[in-house]
Amino acid sequence: MSDGVDRSHERIAAGEEGTAAAGREVASMTRAGDLWLVGGEVGAGKSTLVRAALRELGVTGAIPSPTFTVGRLYDSPGQRFPVAHLDLYRLGDLAGEDPGLLAEYFGTDRASFVEWPGSAEEELTTMATRIGRVAIDHLDEGSRRIRIEPPE
Repeated sequence: MSDGVDRSHERIAAGEEGTAAAGREVASMTRAGDLWLVGGEVGAGKSTLVRAALRELGVTGAIPSPTFTVGRLYDSPGQRFPVAHLDLYRLGDLAGEDPGLLAEYFGTDRASFVEWPGSAEEELTTMATRIGRVAIDHLDEGSRRIRIEPPE
């Protein structure tokens, strides 16, 4: 339930490390059951931010982009809780999809990070009780504006 206070904030991230630092900040706000919707144009740093968040949450090993698989689940020893990483760029919307297509990626026992939520955003927000948002914009070749809206 919102208390009417805007807790969102912006940061200017220099290079990949600045974007990764924002990802670690996102991880520090994340609890099991949370859904993070991560938007930005191609090459803005969405995957860099999500990878850093997943590392901070304890994911080890390779974290490949889920662009061609829609989603990946991570649940290994040392993690705070299971996490899911989805990329809906190629999916577009969920209207013509099997209703259970994404069910395994959401739940009260895991946090979910969705890149390119697009037109599926409204349906996705019904799959979690706390929703966070990250918007990444190019400022120039090496800088990004990252707006973080923490889950509530």
